[in-house]
Amino acid sequence: MSAPDHRPTAADTSDEPAPIVDWRRTAHRLRRVLVVIAAVVVAVWVGLGIAGDGFGLARLAELAGLGLLVAFVGEVVVVGGSAVRGMLTAGERGERLASADVSLLPPQLTRRRRG
Repeated sequence: MSAPDHRPTAADTSDEPAPIVDWRRTAHRLRRVLVVIAAVVVAVWVGLGIAGDGFGLARLAELAGLGLLVAFVGEVVVVGGSAVRGMLTAGERGERLASADVSLLPPQLTRRRRG
């Protein structure tokens, strides 16, 4: 596994501290998991279609349902891992996790709701 490459962002150059949860990284990981699952579903459908009795939409629907179940589990793992990383980052900074600004939503959405 290679070291994560850190590109400077607007958050790095401003006076504000870096966010506790890196939403861009989390979204990238979610996207990667979903693309891999979709590719596996299509590959298995094609493999079964070639080896079996042809390409059936019912089989594709079954595999897509299984893919959705696996995607749900994958999302729980990715978002949970992001939350744990955020918790550890907050602990390193000495920040409290019980303050009013702690939220499950990205800061952009919470600002829109307040304003």
